[in-house]
Amino acid sequence: MPLHLDEFQKAVFQGYVENVPPQRDYMLKAFLPIEPIYDIDFAYNIINGQYAPAASITGFSAAAPLRDKKELSQAFGSVTKVQHAFRLDEREILKFNAPRSSQEQAKVIDYVYNSTDELIVGVDDLEEFMRAQVLYTGELKYDDDEEDIHIDVSFDIPVENKVTATVVWSDPSSKPLADLQAAVKQFQSKNQRKKPIVMHMTSATEANLLQNEQIRVQVYGQNNGGRLLTPSDVQTALTALRLPPYVINDDVVNLYGQGEVPLLEDGKVVLLGDALGKTYMGPTAEKGHQTGKFIAPKIENDPPQQTVRVGETVFPALQKPQAIVILSV
Repeated sequence: MPLHLDEFQKAVFQGYVENVPPQRDYMLKAFLPIEPIYDIDFAYNIINGQYAPAASITGFSAAAPLRDKKELSQAFGSVTKVQHAFRLDEREILKFNAPRSSQEQAKVIDYVYNSTDELIVGVDDLEEFMRAQVLYTGELKYDDDEEDIHIDVSFDIPVENKVTATVVWSDPSSKPLADLQAAVKQFQSKNQRKKPIVMHMTSATEANLLQNEQIRVQVYGQNNGGRLLTPSDVQTALTALRLPPYVINDDVVNLYGQGEVPLLEDGKVVLLGDALGKTYMGPTAEKGHQTGKFIAPKIENDPPQQTVRVGETVFPALQKPQAIVILSV
């Protein structure tokens, strides 16, 4: 049977999982980088700006926010396990045990590797989805009834940091540059006058900027003849006004296997500071209480089936909630 082969034994298979390169660039990992921890429960610091009110976090089962200090507050949580699995049923096992050709047997082996790769992508995607929720909404909500994983955490981004454009950007007469200047000013008020390092938006939001008259005048002057704007023109206008550059995030994940879910909504611009927090990765029993992804192959005889499970324990933690401004446009 496939999982009896040497390449699918625990140690060798684990090495395979650890060395599969990422299938795509997960841009939010740079803002909440991986931090290994060696206990399921963990503590981390909420770093507050000098003029910012104390932040608080309500834990998974806590009825009220945990105690805060003046400029350094501790928040506690648990690292949650995310995992996916696939199953080789009796029919697929039969194809391997009694193949009509060596090619058919090889296809079953390829199926195991390809399906394992898909599990790894699923875990990585879910990890990025969790980071996106934290950075783009200030909350982490996730419900998986099948695996009995339920998360509902608010990281308390200051309410003043959630701002709205004066006129929706789909209106060509809107003033996005003024809106962004106001958003940056709000960011500075919570971060000792530091500016955000980047802004995230979707292509649909960028499309409104490419049609905007205020930006056209900024780039080409009053008598511009309705010239077309390019993304480079928009970035140039932002630079001229000492506004941070923007990056497009159109990434989607297939959440719960129910279709594609965008990481960032259209009509939203998120201004991000640096050193925002960590993605804590904890230990698992399946990996001998070590951190990182695990793989757990399982062979059953009644009925005959083989299962491969891939997962990790992970939790994205926001340590500077005041260093995020969310602009609805």
